[in-house]
Amino acid sequence: MTRKNLLSDIETTLGSLGFTKSDSGDHYTYQCNVKYPSMFSDKNDYAHFVLYTSKGSIQIMAKFQENTGTAIDKVAYNAMDAVRTPHSHYIVVCGGKEMLKPGRAIDFLNKQISTAPKLQALEAQQLGNYLKSILPPNQPVAA
Repeated sequence: MTRKNLLSDIETTLGSLGFTKSDSGDHYTYQCNVKYPSMFSDKNDYAHFVLYTSKGSIQIMAKFQENTGTAIDKVAYNAMDAVRTPHSHYIVVCGGKEMLKPGRAIDFLNKQISTAPKLQALEAQQLGNYLKSILPPNQPVAA
């Protein structure tokens, strides 16, 4: 898997749940690479995906690291960012051997939920079921 594959897997999941790519911001659409103000002045960050539903919006960030290193460094900012998000949910989808090691990135992020209640970290294959669990009842989820 590569970072590009991770982003593609996320997009495939969104399509299978009935979301369509559009800059309209209409319900059941999503946008890619959405710019928003960073917590650092005069800087911007980019959400990999923002989903729009009848009950609010969902920000999705993709984090990938295959090689040995400090995966926590890559995701620590997301824990702080999730505290200030205007979206209803802030999901971090992790991929790559280093990110998916037990006790690493996903566990670290999910332990931050007490200070960042909108935060949820998971693997790409868990995204569809998680989204189904938080989507409004009217959401057109494919079978």
